Amino acid sequence: KTMPVHVSDSIKFAAPALCLLLAGAAPFLLGSAARADEPSLESAPPVVVKTVPPAGATDVDPSLTQIRVTFSKPMEDGSWSWSTWGEDTFPELIGKPHYLPDGRTCVIYVKLQPDKFYASWLNSERFHNFKDRSGKSAVPYLLTFVTGQPGKSGTSGMRSASRPKRSAKAGSDVFAAADAKLDDAQRGMLGWTDTQFDEFFDDHDFKAMPEAERNEAEAKALEALNGVHTGDYYSAICTLGALQSKKAVEPLLAIATDRAEKDNRDRWMAVRALGMIGDKQVVPSLIPLLYHLNANTRWWAQISLVRLTGQNFGKDWQAWGKWWDSQGGQPPFNPEIVRWYKDQAPPEKLSESLAPMDHDWLQGIGVKTPEGQKPAESPAPAPAKQ
Repeated sequence: KTMPVHVSDSIKFAAPALCLLLAGAAPFLLGSAARADEPSLESAPPVVVKTVPPAGATDVDPSLTQIRVTFSKPMEDGSWSWSTWGEDTFPELIGKPHYLPDGRTCVIYVKLQPDKFYASWLNSERFHNFKDRSGKSAVPYLLTFVTGQPGKSGTSGMRSASRPKRSAKAGSDVFAAADAKLDDAQRGMLGWTDTQFDEFFDDHDFKAMPEAERNEAEAKALEALNGVHTGDYYSAICTLGALQSKKAVEPLLAIATDRAEKDNRDRWMAVRALGMIGDKQVVPSLIPLLYHLNANTRWWAQISLVRLTGQNFGKDWQAWGKWWDSQGGQPPFNPEIVRWYKDQAPPEKLSESLAPMDHDWLQGIGVKTPEGQKPAESPAPAPAKQ
């Protein structure tokens, strides 16, 4: 559909008499006006320069959890217009849009369906809240794409068709001894994760792989951590865990302990991977994740701490911290409560606020609630994005 073109109100036409009066000053004024009105990036409205997935893409990975749009210039924060085109073509949103630190890229978290056509207006005739910082509305842009089948997508920027088979049992033999110390709820969480997310887990026997191939796989996975959050990104996190990559400890820890309120799939996957890698220095950094609002993150912090230490203090972060310090662990545990969310309960009520959430979560995934983890009477905060 052709969009209307609006002429800038800054362009005015002088009356003939005024033009005659100013004739003597014309060279100077015209020169100044030319410089003032000269087209430039600052005077032009913002335009879309990149989207993920790309507009017109087909066979997009339905496990994609983010749609990103990048504009030609910094945009006004907190202002956007994602709007519909047609019936049942707008993606299901999870949470609120936000801009990345670059100020140019707006992100929405979505839940996509396989084999489905999607279309979204980024500004339109009716809605025009995508604006630059001077208030100019962005040129409307229609983003369209089609999803494929899970695990079979091959569009650029999406899951690669050559991605190796994933297995739910990745690393299970390595952690058999530590996993024997898991309680029923932790084992239930482990089994549920293996069932729900097995497509991301890597079943390669990396120890038997030639060193050159192993190094290549590690380099590709590390590079993928800098990419967009498609299936390849999440698989890279899991592959680095299966590789037990020491090079990945620092970037994975940064993902796991990021203070941003966000979709948490990469967070808990990073926590899981760190437990597989086995570097005990991350223990004091994982302990505060035991009270993160996201259930996947909380429970995988428990499992990874058991795998790293051979101990099991469950969700008791204070007990974990005391044990770590009693062993002379380095770096030492910092008991100061980390504020993961704005609406996080105060420290003295934090454990109580999480109890009903854990109860409901375990019941929801079909795990029997352990004794001592029955829901508290106090209301729980809204659950974080999984």
